[in-house]
Amino acid sequence: MSWKRPLRSSGARLLWALGLSRPLRVGRGRLTIVTFHRVLTDPMTSPLPHLAVTPGFLRAALHFFDEHYTCLTLREAVTRLREGAHTHRPLLAVTFDDGRKDNFLHALPALRATGVPATFFVPAASVDDPRPLWHDELAWIARSLLERGGAEELARVAGIEPPTEDPIRRVLARAKELPAAERLPWIASLRRHTPELSLPSWEGPMVWSELRQLLRDGHEIGSHSMTHDVLLEELGADPRREVAESRALLERKLEAPVTSFCFPTGSYDAGTLRAVREAGYTCAVTTHWGANTPETDPFELRRFDIQGTRNSSRRGELDRSVLAWRLSSLPGTPG
Repeated sequence: MSWKRPLRSSGARLLWALGLSRPLRVGRGRLTIVTFHRVLTDPMTSPLPHLAVTPGFLRAALHFFDEHYTCLTLREAVTRLREGAHTHRPLLAVTFDDGRKDNFLHALPALRATGVPATFFVPAASVDDPRPLWHDELAWIARSLLERGGAEELARVAGIEPPTEDPIRRVLARAKELPAAERLPWIASLRRHTPELSLPSWEGPMVWSELRQLLRDGHEIGSHSMTHDVLLEELGADPRREVAESRALLERKLEAPVTSFCFPTGSYDAGTLRAVREAGYTCAVTTHWGANTPETDPFELRRFDIQGTRNSSRRGELDRSVLAWRLSSLPGTPG
């Protein structure tokens, strides 16, 4: 790993110097959607640090986007893309998944400082509920078990093969394979093997007043389902409740239109797509990597997941040339 980062940075700087990865060249006629999850002062305090960036990293990334793109909410950007509206700089939409409190504490100040609008995808039933989302709770449980007994003990309690690497993510992958009726009882069974979890103050949802403040600041609120379920019919998901009722609840509480949807865990099937269309949304985002053209299905929009470790220098700062390379979709782009 010690030689990969400087090699990657050198290649990215060369592409930038030659103009090959510059957004004005590679992004014309496309919509780039970027996604963030947690924004934490110390990502390593999270059991899933790869899903977190620091406030400083986020602010640097937003400055880069503001300099090189026309930044809009997802709803506005998709409308511009489909209408073929011309902008001098390519279109970009910033999105945040899961509706966690750290987004309000740390992402909102960065957005205000840069003037960049964003779209926040919120699991509707979690708003005002102090409990973590099921996948966040599972990650905390898994880390506790890992710290107490190592990967072997975690695998034994979870009933999985001992993972060779990243055991917490392996446990999460197992949970996503379980039918909806089995997933929460399975997590509860793991919970009984851990002492009382002490969660940090930033672990929890935004509340309705905070979501309304985001709207007043010019941001968009989208639906991330009701409960962040895995929306596959074969796993027993209830698309109507998760998709239609989440939109109705958000619109009633926020008194604002909710027209964008985000598939939780990135999972969906034909039934889920049908439910999203029938519920009256105008677009939906996936976890598929890449940019979008006017021909892209607006209900299967691609995104770039922005992880701090993969876009930073050895000092932990944003490497702008690497970020540009990753957003370019050029051959050899680092994933």
